[in-house]
Amino acid sequence: MKRDNEHQVDLKKAQSFIIEECCLLPEEQVDLAESINRFPASALLAREPLPGYDQSLRDGYAVGQPESKGSKKQRNCFQVIDEIAAGDTRQLTLQPGKAIRIMTGGLVPKQCVSVIPQEFCDTAEKNIIVPSRFLDQKKRFIHAMGSELTKGRVLVPKGTPIRPEQQILLAGVGYNTVQVVRKPRVSFFCTGSELVTGSEVKPAGKKFSANNHLLHGLIKLAGADLLEQKTVKDDPEAVAAAMAEMSHSKCDIIISTGGMGPGKFDLIEEAFAGSGGRVVYRSLFLRPGKSTLFGMLGNTLFFGMPGPPPAVHLLFNELIRPAVLALQGAKHCRPRKIKACLSEDLYLPKRGLPRLKSGAMQIVDGICMVRPANRIEPSNCNIYCSAARRWLRKGEKVLIHLQEPPDFG
Repeated sequence: MKRDNEHQVDLKKAQSFIIEECCLLPEEQVDLAESINRFPASALLAREPLPGYDQSLRDGYAVGQPESKGSKKQRNCFQVIDEIAAGDTRQLTLQPGKAIRIMTGGLVPKQCVSVIPQEFCDTAEKNIIVPSRFLDQKKRFIHAMGSELTKGRVLVPKGTPIRPEQQILLAGVGYNTVQVVRKPRVSFFCTGSELVTGSEVKPAGKKFSANNHLLHGLIKLAGADLLEQKTVKDDPEAVAAAMAEMSHSKCDIIISTGGMGPGKFDLIEEAFAGSGGRVVYRSLFLRPGKSTLFGMLGNTLFFGMPGPPPAVHLLFNELIRPAVLALQGAKHCRPRKIKACLSEDLYLPKRGLPRLKSGAMQIVDGICMVRPANRIEPSNCNIYCSAARRWLRKGEKVLIHLQEPPDFG
C-alpha cells in the first residue's frame, strides 16, 4: 500500500499501515491454565480421540449377548461376574449371558452389547434380569471412543485466542502446556509539565495524570504486558531521553500522550525524528486523531497520541489494540463493526471530518440500540459519525465499532 507521511490518512488506511508494520512475535510455552485469551503459535490439534475409550454413561450393568433371543417381552438373565469403577484400567471381555456392574465413566468391556441402567434391571443374588426391549434399544448408554473428537482434529485454529471451552477440550486430549505467541510488551510516557500523580500535592495550575491509569488498564485489557510507564515534563531533552530509553528496552510498542499539537511545548515529532524514527503517518482524517503520529523506532512501533484521556481511550481501540493483536498473529485485528439504532439525537459541533464518539450499546427488545456515553459511565463501543452530518436523529442507524475482548473468530 502506498504511504503518504506528509498528509492525513483516513482511519481504514491508518489501520492497514499499522498492521503491515507488525511482525509476529516469538513463541513461548505456558501452562494450559494460563493460556486463556492467548494466541497459539500454530493450530492446536487433538492428540487423541475424545473420549479416549468407550465409557459408560450411567451406573448400571454392561451386558454381553443374551444366551438366547426371544420376544421383546422376554426377560433375559445375565450372571454378574465383576465390577468396573471409574478409573479401572482392566481390559475385560464379556461372554454371552454375562454382565459386569459398571459405574458412570467406567471402561466398557469388549463385546459389550449395551450398558443397562440399574433402574431397568431386576437383581436376584448374582444375576440380573433384563427385558429384551432394553437390549434392542438404539440408545446403548455408551459414550463411544472418538464420538466427540477424532485424533488430529483442529481444536484451536492459528490466529484465534484460546477460550475456556477450548481449554476443557485441550485438557481432555492431554495438553498440560501450550506453545503461544509472546504477549507484546508496551511502554508509555505521558508528557505535560502540568501533570502530577495521585501521590503528589496538586497546587493550582497542576492536574492529576489520568492517562497513566487509563493506559495501564487498556494495555492489560488488550492482552499486552506493561513494561514501563513515565510522566515527562514539557522539556525537549526529557522527552527525547524517555523516548530513547524506551526504544532501547525490550518493548514492542511505545505510546506517548500529549505533545502532539502545534503549540510551543508540543515536542513529540521533533524527539521522534531526533531518535531516528521513521514516520508512517502524521495525522488522521478523524476527530479525535488530527494530532497523532505513527511510526517505527527500529523494530518498535511508536504511537504519538493526543493528551485528553477521552481521545486516548477512543484511539486506543482503533489503533493500538489492532497492533497488539497483529503482533500475536490474530486473524482479525480491527474492531468489529455493526449497525445500531440511535436511542437519542446526537449533535456534532463541527463538520468536515469524521468523528468518533464514545457509545453505550445495549440490546432492547432484540434491537441493537446505542447512544452517546456520558462522562461517568463506561462505554462499550465507538460511534462512527460521517463528516457530512451535524445532527443524527433518534432512530437512525449508525455504524459502531465494538470494544470487546480479543475474539474476532
